[in-house]
Amino acid sequence: MNSIPISLRDQLIDNLRMIETQTEDIFMVLAESLPQLIAEMKASLAQSQEAITCMDSTHRNGRDGGVEISSLVSAIRDEMERSATTFQTMSQRDDELFTRLQNGISQLETISDSIGDIRRDSEDMELVSLNAMTVALKAGTAGRAFSYITEELKRLANRTIGLSEEISKRGGELIENFRHLEQSLDDARSFQGDLVAGVQNRIATALNELDTAVQTTVSNLTELREESAELQRPVNGMMEAIQLQDLIRQSIDHIILALEAIKPESDLVTDTALLDELAFTRQIPELASRLIDDVAEQIDGSVATFLSLTTEAEQKLSELQAAQHSFLSGNSVSSSTADDGTSLDARFQHASQMLQTLLDDLERNIKKKESLVTRSGAITKEVEELESQFKTFTTLVNRFHSIDIASRIEVAKQEVLRQMGTSAEQMTTLTRTIETDVNRSLEATQEFIKSTSVIIERHHAHFQEENRFVHDFSSSIRDRYQALTDSRQAVVQVVGGFSLFTDGFVDVFATSTE
Repeated sequence: MNSIPISLRDQLIDNLRMIETQTEDIFMVLAESLPQLIAEMKASLAQSQEAITCMDSTHRNGRDGGVEISSLVSAIRDEMERSATTFQTMSQRDDELFTRLQNGISQLETISDSIGDIRRDSEDMELVSLNAMTVALKAGTAGRAFSYITEELKRLANRTIGLSEEISKRGGELIENFRHLEQSLDDARSFQGDLVAGVQNRIATALNELDTAVQTTVSNLTELREESAELQRPVNGMMEAIQLQDLIRQSIDHIILALEAIKPESDLVTDTALLDELAFTRQIPELASRLIDDVAEQIDGSVATFLSLTTEAEQKLSELQAAQHSFLSGNSVSSSTADDGTSLDARFQHASQMLQTLLDDLERNIKKKESLVTRSGAITKEVEELESQFKTFTTLVNRFHSIDIASRIEVAKQEVLRQMGTSAEQMTTLTRTIETDVNRSLEATQEFIKSTSVIIERHHAHFQEENRFVHDFSSSIRDRYQALTDSRQAVVQVVGGFSLFTDGFVDVFATSTE
């Protein structure tokens, strides 16, 4: 009977080599996949950091590729604050024009009263001429020349009455036009005041909310990325667990070396050698058993470690993917119309709408000012025509003087007409009164024209200046509006394409888990 179990030794060695090979195959797969997983993890972190950097680029002086939202918001806010001062100056100028227009209307009403006096004096002159004509007719041939004078006097009186009516009507229309201009100016002042105060505050609020939303988005993205970095812990733990294969292989190799040290009985030539070999062989099972128990414990420990780390990684990955989905759903373009208006895209839309409203209001403001310029220009022409008509009064007054002199000469020549002395004196008095009223009205009109022309010319000059300012301001706001629109598209692209993990990471993770 063979005392040395060589065949059993060889069977044990084969089994041990098979275990060693199987464990090495498993660990080899992990050794190949886990580095890929770690590489994809780093790529995922780099990808998410790139998106965050793009979103947060404005806080780093707007590097290339950044959407520059915060700097854009600051630029719009600064522009609005600077423009507020200019708009305030424009409003003060409008207030000054408004006050002067009110004074102008008061002057026109005074001129209108003078025109009324001229009309009444002309009506009295008409009555005097009728009385004088009656006396002249009674005088017969001696009064014939005087009758021509009274007819001319009556004709002049009628013309003066007609002219005073025409001027009075024109003055009334002019006052009415001034009233409309005053109302239009008041409307423009109110609109411009609301434009400066109301829209500016609403835009500032919308921009502040947008800036806050951008910062919150950056903060949320950063938080998600930091949480995704925690997935490295279980993955790194798996990499450390792979190192157990070396210990397992060394333990198995020690057992195999011990078994291979057993010699066949035929190789032992002396009894002493046989006894020594048997003693050695008897120790091997206990030694091998302890090593095998250690190997089994290491393998069981590896299995438990991998299962625990895999479960932890799967749970963390699921949580992160759910958090990413929730974040994207709350900030996507499609959801912004249905949410409570607090998403990033909703903030973009609100700020854009406020800027568009400002552009529309600026356009309306310019049109209101243009209407004022057109109205004031028409009034200037009407005032000039009024002055021309008053100069016609002056010609008529000179004619009154000529008739007055002729009538007094004729009365002095004809004894029969001396009873006309009273009427002649009335003609003289009325002529002087009409002359005084005409001169007073003409002076008031010329003064009104002078002051009004200065006001209107200054208003036109201010309008040109304001028009250039509003045009430049509108152009700047329109550029900011376009930049905001472009920024929105960039943000939508960044947020919509944001992912914590690459597709490669998900695939390699699934392979590693299997």
